[in-house]
Amino acid sequence: MSDRSDNKPVSANAASPIRRIGKDEQHRRPEQRRAWPDKKHLASEQNIPLPQPGEKNRIHSVLVALPVIMLIIGLFVYFHAERKQNNGEPVLSEMVSREGEFKSLSEVSGIGTPKHYLWYTSENKSRGVRITAQQRDELSELSSGDALTLNLVPRLSGSSVLWAYQIENNGRVLVDVSAE
Repeated sequence: MSDRSDNKPVSANAASPIRRIGKDEQHRRPEQRRAWPDKKHLASEQNIPLPQPGEKNRIHSVLVALPVIMLIIGLFVYFHAERKQNNGEPVLSEMVSREGEFKSLSEVSGIGTPKHYLWYTSENKSRGVRITAQQRDELSELSSGDALTLNLVPRLSGSSVLWAYQIENNGRVLVDVSAE
């Protein structure tokens, strides 16, 4: 080792704590040097034995199980959020009032119970609002083009899904959740 306190540059042949590959190769015995293959082999050409029937292949097991686990988690999250929407109480502090013309009622068959929507036109845009099955029966007498005044509330704070809280047609109250 050389003394570095004299600030002289270290020559290439001097011992150094930093080892170079070329220097290592010079001092190795030829039988210890790595033998490079004469041609490149593709991964598909590797001679890896296939698993025999009854043997477990861990990589295959993980690749098959991962999508199934993701599907189960996705369904759990979906049903958990939908249960909160269906069973939640109206958040009156986030009530929105809108006026529009009645367009139609629809039912979307989902997994579990169907979702019911009241469609109305406001500012030349079609908009939908969630209603219950009981409210759908109460609104069945409406015809397309009827003027509506809607008070809408989410059932989860901050949710963009609005539910009908109170619906009026020409001053007549058709739906009033506060009276229930």
